Amino acid sequence: MKKTLLSLFLFLIISAPSFAQIPIANARQQISGTSVTVRGVILNGPELGIIRYIQDPTGGIGLYDATPSAAAAALALLNRGDSVIATGVIYDFQTLLELSPLTNITVVSTSNSLPTPQLITPNQMDESRESELVRINNVSFAAGGSTFAGNTTYDFTASGQSGVIYVRTGSPLVGTQIPVSSVNLVGICSQYSGIYQLLPRDINDFIFPLDINITSAVNTSNIVNDGFNLSWTTDIAGSSYVKYGLTPNLELGFLGNAALSTTHSFQLTGLEPGKIYYCQAFSVAENDTAFAPIKPYGTKSLSSGNIKVYFNASVNNNYATAQNAIQLFEAIDDTLIAYIDRAEQSLDVTIYDFDNTNISNISTAINAAQERGVKVRFISDGSLEATNFAVSELLPTVPKILSPTGTGYTIMHNKFVVIDANHSNPNKPIVWTGATNWTDRQINRDPNNVIIIQDQTLARNYKLEFDEMWGDTGVVANLTNSRFGQYKTDNTPHEFIINGKRVQCFFSPSDGVNSKLIETINATTSELYFASMLITRVDIADALNNVAINRTCLGIVDNPSTTTMYNYLLSGMGAGNLVTNIDANEYMHHKYLTVEQSNIPQSILWTGSHNWSSNANNRNDENTLILYGTEFANVYFQEFVSRYIEAGGIVLNEKQFAQNSDLNLFPNPCGKSASLNFLNLDNQVYQISIYDINGKNILTKSINDLSKFQQLSLSELNLVAGVYMVKIATEKNVLNTKIILTE
Repeated sequence: MKKTLLSLFLFLIISAPSFAQIPIANARQQISGTSVTVRGVILNGPELGIIRYIQDPTGGIGLYDATPSAAAAALALLNRGDSVIATGVIYDFQTLLELSPLTNITVVSTSNSLPTPQLITPNQMDESRESELVRINNVSFAAGGSTFAGNTTYDFTASGQSGVIYVRTGSPLVGTQIPVSSVNLVGICSQYSGIYQLLPRDINDFIFPLDINITSAVNTSNIVNDGFNLSWTTDIAGSSYVKYGLTPNLELGFLGNAALSTTHSFQLTGLEPGKIYYCQAFSVAENDTAFAPIKPYGTKSLSSGNIKVYFNASVNNNYATAQNAIQLFEAIDDTLIAYIDRAEQSLDVTIYDFDNTNISNISTAINAAQERGVKVRFISDGSLEATNFAVSELLPTVPKILSPTGTGYTIMHNKFVVIDANHSNPNKPIVWTGATNWTDRQINRDPNNVIIIQDQTLARNYKLEFDEMWGDTGVVANLTNSRFGQYKTDNTPHEFIINGKRVQCFFSPSDGVNSKLIETINATTSELYFASMLITRVDIADALNNVAINRTCLGIVDNPSTTTMYNYLLSGMGAGNLVTNIDANEYMHHKYLTVEQSNIPQSILWTGSHNWSSNANNRNDENTLILYGTEFANVYFQEFVSRYIEAGGIVLNEKQFAQNSDLNLFPNPCGKSASLNFLNLDNQVYQISIYDINGKNILTKSINDLSKFQQLSLSELNLVAGVYMVKIATEKNVLNTKIILTE
């Protein structure tokens, strides 16, 4: 018996080598597919999602399992401080080493102390510290003062080095303010697609080392030709100072006010029109000084501020309130060439997709500019090098670079042109941008838009963005300094006054553009109309659905397959309020929305190249413009009406309301010679209006009889078979609904 027991014991030891614990550092050396067992302390709970990071004295590794298994269920219950034994398979997920799937998890004990975070610099986030708890001191965020959004990366600097944090959807950080003052930052060193990222778990991972801290973004206002106002707040009373200069060296000195306050405001004056200045706000309280990041701000230019908008598809001027929208049928290429021909000093071009086949030769115009002495610089997308045939038609003397295509990059999706940004005549600088690529399909068939702005400050702003990708301010590119995608920083002004109106400009992925998009959607008080090629973000869909609850929200997307949020949006917005492009031979390529388009003082227009996706927000090179209080929201609305009606939607000149159950209409469908029956359960006076599919009013009739039931004969209206909108309005309620008239 003893011999039998001893033999069984030896058999168990020999036959189960995969359950022998090894140090995590040793596990990390195993090849993918190897089953290992490790023991360590869990560094995070559900705030980072399904994954748990485990660390022992030798290293760290991720634990991940999304399968319906006992080990996956056990993983989901783990919290910080749990000491566990985990068995799983070595797996490389997007360059992050994990144990996945897991075959066993055993909790040894709970509420253990976590490892002391290793003090490192951003450049020391590397393979040797992957999945371990680290700390970086004196961290400054480029986006300080705005709020954290989900599924978004944020750039920071520390010790003269740059790094990035990632905030997932559902993180407790979502909606909290990004620190403005420098902080000491704790988090888990992780990796995605070759990019090392710090993962803070909650607000407690942000440690404020000073007695005084800046607690808001440094906002700019009162932008005039010779200056602007900067304002900020602090947690305790301090002084108000601003360092400034024409370069980040802040060489022009500093100005300020020694009076103590928690609200700070300072007007910089004596500056030059149309220029970009670098400023750093700071406040002093006794022996502590809180510094905001160095940021650029622009003065108002002396330019005309003229803005032109063109569409390549039909528009509906019946809905114009100020100026008519303009369709350039098969002429956007010629218009672009005309602008390129105006360049006298400089021409900076970025384009994603470029092929001159079946369009006017844009390459010839760029070449001509180069030959007449214009300083031309050209950037195109590296991933489309094989099909961007027009790039090869540029002269060898035209300086040009491709965006990188290595690990971590996606696409350079811009399509902007900057003309004569630094011209001595402020009426020469031009910015050309929008959604339109330079191909036959994009210019002649896919619905697209172009916006052209004559403003020197904005042109210099776009040139700053171009310089960052180019790596230099001159004609010769510096590929060592060149920055694309997530390697760019938030280094451009965002607020402008153009022709007396507020304009904002943002670039992706450095500026957290999706969060700005959601803020714009949330500004809706009455009506929102959007045309977006795709929507793949649940937070954007949530914002649109929230608007649709009690306000007008109508939208167009290209197709349900690329709009992964389509069914979710349809359930929130309601059938008939979200339509899709019906032409399979074209892309509905817009990325715009309008808010309060019928009320110019309150109107907002959002447009540019930025798709409503995670890649556009986090990895692509994109640009976005937001225009406030202008007629251009209505101009875009005129184009929206044409696309919406083409796709089977119905648009009214008046606000659309949700259907109210106190009103009803039947039968539907019905014959065009039949009678419509109206049931008014509240027994009120009401008005009936009928509109055709183009929004034309066919009939408006007041019903003063207080009986609950009314009939309306359609035979006298001589209507053709089709779809009509019926609006029934009482003092309390409004019903908007479609009726279908049959032969």
